[in-house]
Amino acid sequence: MRKILVGLSLVALLAAACSSSARRAQGSDDVLRLGIFPNLTHAPGYVALEEGFFEEALPGVDVQVTYFNSGSDAGAAISGGSIDATYIGPGPATSLYLQPEPVVAVVSGVTSGGASFVVRKGAGISSPDDLVGKKVAVPGFGNTQDVALRTWLNDQGLGANDTGGEVDVLEVDNPELLGLFEAGHLDGAWEPEPYPSLLVQSGVAEPFVDEADLWPDGQFTTAVLMANTIFMEAHPDLVKGLVEANVKAIEMIESDPDAAKAAAQAGLVKSGAPSLDQAVIDEAWTKLTFTFDPIASSTAQGAANAYALGLLEQQPLDLRGLFRLETLNEVLGELDIPVIQVRL
Repeated sequence: MRKILVGLSLVALLAAACSSSARRAQGSDDVLRLGIFPNLTHAPGYVALEEGFFEEALPGVDVQVTYFNSGSDAGAAISGGSIDATYIGPGPATSLYLQPEPVVAVVSGVTSGGASFVVRKGAGISSPDDLVGKKVAVPGFGNTQDVALRTWLNDQGLGANDTGGEVDVLEVDNPELLGLFEAGHLDGAWEPEPYPSLLVQSGVAEPFVDEADLWPDGQFTTAVLMANTIFMEAHPDLVKGLVEANVKAIEMIESDPDAAKAAAQAGLVKSGAPSLDQAVIDEAWTKLTFTFDPIASSTAQGAANAYALGLLEQQPLDLRGLFRLETLNEVLGELDIPVIQVRL
């Protein structure tokens, strides 16, 4: 059984985290190192980058962007102090918080929804039983979608092959999915947007499970904004600017969705994601809700699911400390927007 251990050398990373972060804390206030993934669920980050919201909120600060395909890689980077903050799924965020010496906190919500299970046309999959012997992709082992897939498989009386089950679960970088589907090397994928919509719109896949159907009111966290806590304490002004830019981006998404879609598309292309037809963006957008609220209750349920699967070594009894929303609520208060309460 795989454990969510955030990289290949957890002990070394955690040992390095405090010293590396402390060195960063002693540096200047003119650099913010930000992680982001080539996913539409991270659209607020791309909108903030493309629309100059970071420059507005952090004048004179150099925002250095690193692109990740794996929550484990991003988690190792933020724990080790090589980035200061990142857009990331709630699964890796929880795993990092549950380590013996956690150095991360969620500072804002980003996105709810926008993850689903699609299957390849011609793969002969019309029911859960048809998945036996099939190859199904997830973005990373132990990530948010991996936990969702494994939980769903167990509910169907199935399991992943690495735990003695019948379904071959594979870790695949999202931008590679289309080519692998076209070549017939994958039979399905549980992925965040825009990849399910891309595969369906390209004619190689069809919807199988919409994850929204598995959650109360269809609301579940797919992305949060997370910061290194040592960095937070040393550079509160940078953290406030980071949160302000994210808030501005979400406000723009709500007020001018067409411009926000264009900005997100431009940012995704820079990240190495494929250029998407407008129909793909439009379809994916309907499945996403961009929100300041990290929806802590769904993060807690996802953590409970991961523990039940044996993917977390520590039972997630209390995640309240993961969510440090004081800066977010300060920013929201200044904008006369209702503050966010952590509800577990």
